[in-house]
Amino acid sequence: MAKVSTGGRSALRREWAQTAAMALVFWTGMELWTLILSAMRGSPLPLRYAVGHVAGVVIACGLSLAGFAALRAVRDRSRLLRGVVAIGALVASCLLFAAAMPLIHLFTPMLRSDDYRIEFWVRESVYWLVPFALWVLLALVLESGRKAQVREANLSSALIAAKEAELRALHYQVNPHFLYNALNAIATLILDGRNAQAERMVLRLSAFFRSSLTRDPLAEVRLVDEVAQQRLYLELEELRYPDCLEIVVDVPAELEDAEAPSLILQPLVENAVKHGVHAPGQRTRIEIVARAEGDSLVLQVIDNGPGGGGPAGTGVGIVNVRKRLEARFGNRAGVEAGPHPERGYVAAITLPLRFAR
Repeated sequence: MAKVSTGGRSALRREWAQTAAMALVFWTGMELWTLILSAMRGSPLPLRYAVGHVAGVVIACGLSLAGFAALRAVRDRSRLLRGVVAIGALVASCLLFAAAMPLIHLFTPMLRSDDYRIEFWVRESVYWLVPFALWVLLALVLESGRKAQVREANLSSALIAAKEAELRALHYQVNPHFLYNALNAIATLILDGRNAQAERMVLRLSAFFRSSLTRDPLAEVRLVDEVAQQRLYLELEELRYPDCLEIVVDVPAELEDAEAPSLILQPLVENAVKHGVHAPGQRTRIEIVARAEGDSLVLQVIDNGPGGGGPAGTGVGIVNVRKRLEARFGNRAGVEAGPHPERGYVAAITLPLRFAR
């Protein structure tokens, strides 16, 4: 037997409560309208017969909810079957309400019949056909609306799942690309006989992946943790390019708890190392800068290299970052990158400024 989740049970109770309230309002309105018409014809019903009217409303509500249960049971079946069930619920409700008339008449003796023959049942069934038909029509409209809501909810869930899958795929593109470069660097160190550096690089690589693999790719991380992850990566590159890298991090203390997508800076920092490293003997300066601009957080990765990486940020890493930002934030975030006449190459991410709780 399939189990219903707590959220599913809550939604089911809410649906039944709404339908019961709707039935109560509907049949109370019908009864009041009947009383008004009687009063207009000069035959007001005495207040002492109110119990009979209440009994009629209760019985009609019970039959209406039974009909709703039948319609709900076939909500996902064919239109023909739903139509047959609707007609069956209508006919059954009219016949059963007519059959309950003698009970109601116990409390309204002035309406009591002296002859409960077949003609009485037919007449009462036909009389209540229109009210119950209105209720069945209302129930069908409610069911159509709820089915549309379920379809919209399922569609929204599918879209969210697709976005999450896209984000995970884009996130996991980062590490294999980096791993490929890191293993090549380790192989180069070994071939050059720099075994001690290769060993340190393997240990740093292990620390980097141990840190990144424990993160949820869909979760936001504190900016200070994201920058610390990039420091691990740059420590690897410092082993690869000894005495060639100068790392500068400028993150104000008030922005350390700002939220950023995990590893969002990784492709930008990789590009800075790849395209920014000068000829041997010259130092490359790589800066990671954060600042607030109104309700936006701006993250920059700057190098003083020759300005490589393609015009206006057309590299694979920049495209990855742009897609991740679009999938997560829509048009509220973006990335711009390109050569700077005075500062080499600048890549800047703009995203909503939010703080970790």
